[in-house]
Amino acid sequence: MTLLELLVALWVMAAAALILASSMGLMGRALARVGGESADVDRIAARVTLRRWLEEMPIGARLVGDAGSVTFFTLIDTPPLTAAELVAVRVSGADRAVRAMAGAMEIDLAPQGQVTGISYFGAPGPADRAEWRDNWPETATALPDLIRLDYVDGDRVMPPLTVLPARKARQSEMSLSSPPPPG
Repeated sequence: MTLLELLVALWVMAAAALILASSMGLMGRALARVGGESADVDRIAARVTLRRWLEEMPIGARLVGDAGSVTFFTLIDTPPLTAAELVAVRVSGADRAVRAMAGAMEIDLAPQGQVTGISYFGAPGPADRAEWRDNWPETATALPDLIRLDYVDGDRVMPPLTVLPARKARQSEMSLSSPPPPG
């Protein structure tokens, strides 16, 4: 190896070191910005879990609620190799936090928040009109068509969580009285 080749190799290594050093500052600033947002990932995961619990309810499950809390029964499986069991879930804004509790499991939708309203769309009985209501009575003969959960997290208003209860069961069953699929 000649002296010229050695100088070129040192110059390339110095350029690579300079590029790496300048990108470290950029990476540090990016990580500082992302670090504060990691709590939002937990809140999004909690919303997805609550949505899944509501959508996987059995069609004949019981649901009772008012404008501040809702209690329902759903199937929750705990892998690996365990069958789903019927568990009572309660969503409320107690203790200045919006939480969903299912047995020993607890998910925080908003650790520093409060429920601003839970509303239910549907007809609790055959003689009732389908409309938005502030409560869903124990005497209801069916599940609501939609549930809307409004809450704030600290000083941030979170987007409402609107869910079709028992969606999985409603969409997996087709009978002779069901309309035929298009096409």
